[in-house]
Amino acid sequence: MVAPVGCRDRSAVLDAGTAFTPSGVEQIRELGIFAGTERVGDLVTSRVSGRWHEEEAVRFSESVHLRLSFRSDRFNVTSSQISWVGEGLDLKASTATMDFGAGKWETRVLKVKGNVYERDQINSGSKNHDRVNVPEGAIISDVLPLYLEETRMEKDATVNLGVFNMTLDQEFPLTIHYRGLTEEGRLYALSYWGMDERLWLDETGMVVREDMLLGVSARAPGEKEQVGYLALETILAQTAVPGLQIPADLGSRDSAVFVLQGSFRPPEDSRWQRVKVIGDQTELTLMKPRLPVPGQRLPNMDLIKGGDFGLDLDSPRIRELSQKIIGSREDPWEKAVAIGRWVNREVGKSMRECFSALQVLETGEGECQSHSLLTVSLCRAAGLPARFAYGVVYLPDRDAFGFHTWVEVHVGDWIPMDPTLGNFPAGVDHITLAVGGYQDQFRLFPYIMGQGGWRIKFREQ
Repeated sequence: MVAPVGCRDRSAVLDAGTAFTPSGVEQIRELGIFAGTERVGDLVTSRVSGRWHEEEAVRFSESVHLRLSFRSDRFNVTSSQISWVGEGLDLKASTATMDFGAGKWETRVLKVKGNVYERDQINSGSKNHDRVNVPEGAIISDVLPLYLEETRMEKDATVNLGVFNMTLDQEFPLTIHYRGLTEEGRLYALSYWGMDERLWLDETGMVVREDMLLGVSARAPGEKEQVGYLALETILAQTAVPGLQIPADLGSRDSAVFVLQGSFRPPEDSRWQRVKVIGDQTELTLMKPRLPVPGQRLPNMDLIKGGDFGLDLDSPRIRELSQKIIGSREDPWEKAVAIGRWVNREVGKSMRECFSALQVLETGEGECQSHSLLTVSLCRAAGLPARFAYGVVYLPDRDAFGFHTWVEVHVGDWIPMDPTLGNFPAGVDHITLAVGGYQDQFRLFPYIMGQGGWRIKFREQ
């Protein structure tokens, strides 16, 4: 049962489906997802008319199943989204789920009034409840397919929109160029953050074909097709940020100056990273962190306000493990390093993403976000202020910067450390783009999607 609109209780976002009564015939479209000639997954969309309480509404859903591979590891990822939309593209509610097998993340939103929505973000061990304010004039990404159906553009017409994503909690610019009617349907060219997609819709607004990013496409399955896996190695290579004139000993240097060129938002200024915008370029001066002297390594827990989502801090297992790792150590930095080294040693390296600290322990493996998630949890359980750092790290074997997550711990000052790569502290080969809680990982999305549109150049001092 849906909580009444305007309810401020933390259980406000419940099963929105009970508020919707279907009345029409459900349309379903099944497409294959292809990388080259190999079918690497499935895309299913559906829509049905009905009523949301007393109003006319549409339930629109999309589910994606992908078969992924990383080196010799093969696994599945599934995602789904269901949106209930009233007249005038009025989003009533939506649910979105991402399941990596090892971990599952769900976002639910319910309209309160105007542009304000209640939001729950849920994983197996945590629930975060907050409110989202959609910017005035922005189109919510959930209703974009219906927007394209209702907005009958003339051939070669172009529309610029601000599109807001409820899970990412971000607005991004989108340009829609209508190319006209083709044999496959109405063709739209979509462009955002320097990336381009093409989308074909039939007369009912259902997707019949989509050319997506990274060489992936969705289309009707053929009679003969080869089942395959989408290689994450290829995706990581394509999303890496080119590095120009990067010295081989970057990680061991005490300081470095970079010039960032291209389409992106300037990163944040911080204690060890100075940011200067000069025209269309951004200059970063990075300094290797300096530890306070032992007597001044004082953790300040007042710096942490909330941000416990995914940390499982009420778990006895987390608290007991944290105390076991730090043992009799009294120095805050030594405690943090002991935790980071334990995670680096005991948690395997894979691309299976977890969404809670307990999931990382139970799975025993994960990518950089999983390593950082467990490290932040164990540090917080030990009374150490810790947060996530998101950005790029230089990868000498690729001669490029790859997107990465690490940790900052406060021991009299915020000191970055990398439990995945084993850097204590992390050096000037780590460029920070955002810091904060676990949900703040989504702030990297504009940078990742802008790959190909920016690069990082080293400049001798």
